Amino acid sequence: MYDLVSVGEVMLRMSPPRYQRLRRTHVLDVYTCGSQLNVAANLARLGKKTAFVTKLPANELGLLALDDCRGYGVDMSHVQMVPGARMGVNYVEFATTPRPEVAVYDRQNSAASTIAPGDFPWERILHGTTLAYTDGIFPGLSRSCRAAALEFVTGAQREGCTVCFDMNYREHLWTPAEAREVWSGLLPRVDILVTNGWVSRNVFNYAGSDEGIAGQYRQEFGCQVVCFTSRESIGTSHGAWNSMAVLDGRVCAGKRVEFDVVDRFGSGDAWFAGFLYGYLSGDVEYALNFGNAFYAFAHTIEGDVVHVSAGEVLAFLEADSNDLRLRR
Repeated sequence: MYDLVSVGEVMLRMSPPRYQRLRRTHVLDVYTCGSQLNVAANLARLGKKTAFVTKLPANELGLLALDDCRGYGVDMSHVQMVPGARMGVNYVEFATTPRPEVAVYDRQNSAASTIAPGDFPWERILHGTTLAYTDGIFPGLSRSCRAAALEFVTGAQREGCTVCFDMNYREHLWTPAEAREVWSGLLPRVDILVTNGWVSRNVFNYAGSDEGIAGQYRQEFGCQVVCFTSRESIGTSHGAWNSMAVLDGRVCAGKRVEFDVVDRFGSGDAWFAGFLYGYLSGDVEYALNFGNAFYAFAHTIEGDVVHVSAGEVLAFLEADSNDLRLRR
């Protein structure tokens, strides 16, 4: 039925006009965000059929988020509106070197954090779906979300979906030991895993080369494809990115990209969405390069969702990346 179904939390991202301080602002720009939503929304912007499953407060903030998500092209028909519930909020302060950017989360007891096993008919929602996605943040929201995440991936596996998981880790939600315990129960059911050096060292205590660490996940949990990403930051205004994948005893490497930074939030989710777009064509190397290019574009647009077509990404991949002539 769908190319991808994702489960998790929708949040509101609020930030002062650039580059004002949160402590001094009287005006906030508002975007919908959330790592699990971002993947579904970006794939929808690329032309794929996606659905997002969550709970939202039955109030004006919940309706704002619902309308925004529908505007991205995401099917929100499975969402439950909860009277008296809270909306998760992420306050972001943009900055330039040497002042660091700041993120302040206010998401405790949000509507999404009450998601529990039995809340959604996964057999019906996932029937005929190709990809099932969630990440390391969703099970960290609450104990009921931990159980719901396991129910989701188990149901997806039963329905024959390819289970996709991004090892996002948020220190404000839980300790590395707690994350490791919960993720260790989920990863044996994951087909496509995305990770990086920081989370591998700090949560799983893995060490070695990128290729070696990716191999450890395959050996310990049996994931079919393990993607390993690496980010380079040059202050707050410029960066670079690359990715690789280990599968079937071979290693595929993507093409490194550089970019200027307008807004970096949600860029990792954009990479996974771009990778999955390419993966649906059956070519992992193409998926890595498409994901890298889409990741670069993500930094050029404000908000967590990348309003770029697949055709624009393909044109970038096929052309000289330095050719920035005006298109008429």
